[in-house]
Amino acid sequence: MTMKINRNRTRDWIAGVACSIATTVVATPSQGDWTAFRNGGSSHVEDSLSTQWSAERGIAWQTELQGYGQSAPIIYEGKIYTTSVVGPMCQACAVECRDLQTGALVWSYRHDSTHEHPSNYMNARAAPTPVVDRNGVYAFFETGDLLALDHQGQQKWVRDETKATGELDNSHGIGSSLAQNATHVFVNLEHGGPSFLTAIDKTTGQSTWTADRPSSKSWSSPIVADVNGQQQVIISSGGTVTSYDAAAGEQLWQLDGIEGNSVPSPTVSGQYLVVGARLPEFASAGSVQANCCLDLSEVSDGQPRVVWRADKAICEYASPVVAAGCAYFLNKANVLHCLDLETGDVLYRKRLGGDCWATPIVSDGRLYFFCKNGECKVVGVGPEFQELASNSLWDRDAPPIPETYVESSAASNHSHGQHSHSEHGGGHPGGDAGGHPGGNADSSSSQGPGGGMAARLKAGDRNGDDVLEGDEIPEMFRGMIARIDTDGDGRLSAPEIDAMAASFAERRKDAAASSRDPIVYGVAASDGHIVVRTGTRLFAISQ
Repeated sequence: MTMKINRNRTRDWIAGVACSIATTVVATPSQGDWTAFRNGGSSHVEDSLSTQWSAERGIAWQTELQGYGQSAPIIYEGKIYTTSVVGPMCQACAVECRDLQTGALVWSYRHDSTHEHPSNYMNARAAPTPVVDRNGVYAFFETGDLLALDHQGQQKWVRDETKATGELDNSHGIGSSLAQNATHVFVNLEHGGPSFLTAIDKTTGQSTWTADRPSSKSWSSPIVADVNGQQQVIISSGGTVTSYDAAAGEQLWQLDGIEGNSVPSPTVSGQYLVVGARLPEFASAGSVQANCCLDLSEVSDGQPRVVWRADKAICEYASPVVAAGCAYFLNKANVLHCLDLETGDVLYRKRLGGDCWATPIVSDGRLYFFCKNGECKVVGVGPEFQELASNSLWDRDAPPIPETYVESSAASNHSHGQHSHSEHGGGHPGGDAGGHPGGNADSSSSQGPGGGMAARLKAGDRNGDDVLEGDEIPEMFRGMIARIDTDGDGRLSAPEIDAMAASFAERRKDAAASSRDPIVYGVAASDGHIVVRTGTRLFAISQ
C-alpha cells in the first residue's frame, strides 16, 4: 500500500531495471519500431530522442492528413501508418503510409465505411490505433470495419465486426485499439449489446476464437504479454482485469472490483502488471484503489496477487507507464504521481501543467508528456522529480487549424448505431486510448449534458414516488451512490439526481471549445524521431 511521500529516498533504480528485464513476463513490441498502441503496452523505445524543439526549430516536417483521426501513429521500417475517417458522415475509412524521414506520402488507401456516423467534435473518429508487422498493417474503425493491407497498400481482407455485435450501443463510439502477436490480431469490442474479444488470423482474416465480454461501454485496449512462456491477452475494462490464453481463448484469471477502468490500458513490466483507472465523477469512495499493481508470476484461485493499491495516484486518459523501477500515473488535474513499482510507496507528486490525453513515451531515461495543446514536458525517470525541458509544437497564439477537414453539423442525440446520422458524446478515450472519450466517459446525455442520464434514472421510478431505491437504481450507479446520495439514506431522490445532472452539465459546458483541433491524440517514436498526431496533422521531431 502507499505511504507518506519520501522525498529523500535513494535506491539503485538501475539494478531495479535489470531485475525487471530478467523476469519471465515481457511485453511484445518489435525492437526499433513502434508497431502498436503504446508500442505493445510498454510505451518504451530504445532510441535516444530530442529534448529541445519549438515551432521554429527541431521539427523535421509536418503535414496535413486526410479527414480526421484520434488514433496514434505506428512506425515500421521507416514508414509511418495513420488512420482517419473522411467526409462529414465518415463515409470512408482511410489508411496512409508516409516516409518517416521526409513525411512524403507513399500510398493512401480508402474503404467505404460500412456504417456511417457524423464526424464532429463529440464523436470517436478513427480512434482505435492500428498494428503493423512484416506482412502488413491491420486497422480497425468505429464503423465496425477491420482491414488488412499489405505494405504496398493493397487490401488483403476486410471484415465487418458489427455482424457479430449488431448495432453498436456506445454513447462515445468505439476506441479500443488492436493488439497483436505473430499470427493474430486481437479485437476487444465492448458496448451496450453483445460484446466480445476475438482472435483473428492475420493471414486469412478468419476468427480463431471468440470470448464473451461484459456488455459495458469501454475504450481501454488489450495487451499481449508472455507469462512464463505462455502468451496471454490481458484486458482491463468493465470493472475487471482478465487474462486469456492467446492461443485458445480460455480465461486464465480474473480480478474483480476495478472501478473506473474504462479508458486507461494496463502496462506490463517484468512480472508486474500496473493497472490504471479513472475516478468517475460519482464514483465510490474507495475507487482510487482500482489503480494497482499485480504480480503475474503469482496466480492463485484464479486471480493474481495484488502487490499494492494506490491511495491517491490515479489516471485519467493517459495510461500508466513504468520506468527505472517506478510507476507513473497522471491524473485529471495534471498531477504526476511517481510510485515505487515494488512497494507502491509514493516517491513524489508534481503538477505538470497542461492536459495530457496521450500516454507518455519512455526513452533513454526520460519521460515525454505531450499535452493536448502541443506542449511537451520532458521529465527524468527515477525517484526524484526533474523537469529536463519544456517544448511546444506550435505557436500558442497561432495554432495550426485544419486545412480541409469540415466538421459535421448533425444534431446531437448520442446515438452511434449503424443507421444513425446524429452526433453523440465522448470524442476521445486513450487518447490516445486507442481513443479517449471527451468529458465523462462513464456518462452520456441526450438532452444536454447530464440531462439524458437524469431522465434515464428517473424513468426507473416504477412506483412514481420520485425516489429510487433497491433495484430501481441501475447497477452502474450502485457503486457511485455514496457520492450522489447526499442525505445518506441509501436512496436517490429527484433533487439528488438533478444535482448530479447539474454538476455534470457544469463540467461539460466548455466541451465543444476544448475538443476541437489542434489536439494531440497520440505519439510514437522510432529511429530518432518522435511522431505526433493531432486530429488532422502529423508532426515529426528529430535530433
